Order: sequence, then structure tokens, then C-alpha cells
Amino acid sequence: MSLTPTHIHTVRDLFFRYGLKSMTMDELARQLGCSKKTIYEHYADKKVLVHAVLGGFLNEHRNEMAALDQNPDNAIAKLIRMAAIGFQKMRNLTPTILFDLQKSYPELWMELERYRKEEIVEIFKRLIERGQHEGLIRKEIDPSVVSIIHLQHTNLLLDPVVFSHLDRPLATIFHNIMEVFVGGITTPQGLEVWNTTKAQMNLQP
Repeated sequence: MSLTPTHIHTVRDLFFRYGLKSMTMDELARQLGCSKKTIYEHYADKKVLVHAVLGGFLNEHRNEMAALDQNPDNAIAKLIRMAAIGFQKMRNLTPTILFDLQKSYPELWMELERYRKEEIVEIFKRLIERGQHEGLIRKEIDPSVVSIIHLQHTNLLLDPVVFSHLDRPLATIFHNIMEVFVGGITTPQGLEVWNTTKAQMNLQP
């Protein structure tokens, strides 16, 4: 038996839902319906598996953001698509994996932080500048400052302890953050486009 992309997605979902520490190789094998030997034929140990699975997740998100950056839609539509990707990625994510990542896989956590602070901030800055040119985002705000504010919003989500006591899905929390954030940066026209496009795309946490 070989491990297919479907198996890898299953492993990722299990990591996201239950955390990295609690998902032992024995439990992963049981969930995949294979032996530990089969997993070890592809990955030398759990650390290699974690790096492959989460590294693949990061590359997947990077490709989605690159495609979004090149999309000709207006800035609000692109912002909604970015939020939709965020909802989809976070739907099964729990604070447990974030805690495990920081504690046991600091090199992966650092790569995630570099990606967010450099690549995502730059993409978001270009999105804000486009929205200002289109009259959808307020011209008096500084794109560089707003991009860092957006980064700090996501930092709240990635901190394992900030929202954990609320017992709510991260996607729901992200939805609330985006509503407050968008209301602060858009022009009246931009807010109307946000609400209309969001309804058309049925964007819900």
C-alpha cells in the first residue's frame, strides 16, 4: 500500500483537529487503515511526516495567495476570497496544533511566521493600495500600517490562549475579526460591495 494525496489530507485533518502530540504513529496508522510500517516506508519518523504535511499545507496556501494576488477582481472581492480561503483553512483548526507547533516544531513555526510577516503582508499591502485606487478603501489610511494591523489580527488567532476560553471555532472568531476590520477600512461604497459580494458568495464561518 502507498500513501496517496488523500491519505496526506487525512493526516493533515487529524493533526488540525487533535493536535500533533496526541496523534501518535499508531493512531495515524489506525485512522488510515494501514500499518505503521507502511507509513515508515514513506517517512522516516513522525518529525519528517509533520514537516511534509504542514510544509505541503503552507505551499498550498502560498500558491492560493499568489493566484489571488494576480486575480483581476476588485480589492473587496479579493479580500472576500482571501477570507474564504482563511475560513476553509481554519475550519478544522484547533488551538492545540498551534501550541504543539510552537513547542515541539519551532522551525516550522518560524517558517510560518516568516511567510506571514513577509509574503502575506506584502500581498495585503498591494490589495489595500488597489482598493484605494478603486475608491473602495479609504485613501487616508496607510497601506503599510493597515497590513501590519491585519497581521496582528491573525496573530490573535494563532495564539493558543487568547480565544481558547471562548470554546468557539477559529473560523467563527476570524469572521468576527474580519467584519470589524473591514468596517474600519472601507469607504461607504466599499462596505456596500463587501456586504453584497459576501452575500453572493454565501461567505459564512
